[in-house]
Amino acid sequence: MARLLLVHGLGGTGATMGPLAAALAACGHEVLTPTLPGHGTEPAALLTTGWTEWLAAVGETDYDIAVGQSMGGNLALALAAGGRCRAVVAINPPPPDPDAVDGLEWQQSRGIDWVEGPPLADGEEGYTSLPVAALLEMVNGTLATDLAAVIQPVLLVTSALDDVVDPFSADYLASLLPGPVERLTLPASGHVATLGPELEALAAAIAEFVTAHG
Repeated sequence: MARLLLVHGLGGTGATMGPLAAALAACGHEVLTPTLPGHGTEPAALLTTGWTEWLAAVGETDYDIAVGQSMGGNLALALAAGGRCRAVVAINPPPPDPDAVDGLEWQQSRGIDWVEGPPLADGEEGYTSLPVAALLEMVNGTLATDLAAVIQPVLLVTSALDDVVDPFSADYLASLLPGPVERLTLPASGHVATLGPELEALAAAIAEFVTAHG
């Protein structure tokens, strides 16, 4: 049995990881699904929290493997860079992108402080609008993560129908990781793969990865 941390993405809640958590718990693993600070209440709560608080929150508890969806995948990689876990599963994580900083700062300079978030997946709980400041926190936190320090095994999961994170960006992210990288493509899934039609295949692949590295 392994102790697993499952981390949701920006604007979501721990419930985003619920079906995956249930499948992995059925395999005998202990599973934690925290809701990040500033999440699960009102979108304005994201104005008083950021990457430092999110990373501190997921680093409060000991665990064996960090599993993250979207921004949660970036947080999982940051934990690995700090030597806080033995392996990582990153599901549709945004890649480090300096151009994204420029674009978000340009929006702020034009007085745009809020943007519409991506549509919620079926059954997803989360915010439908996001502060530009929170998006900057995510992008800058991702850029600040020392991916060259991630020597642990990583399972990088890509949804072929992702309309939030470009599926082809996974190749770039994989090239930045010096440790062993395993790849899984979900051909029928969108961005929130943990609530998608290929949950069973996703859970099976993660369970196999955990058995090998947990």
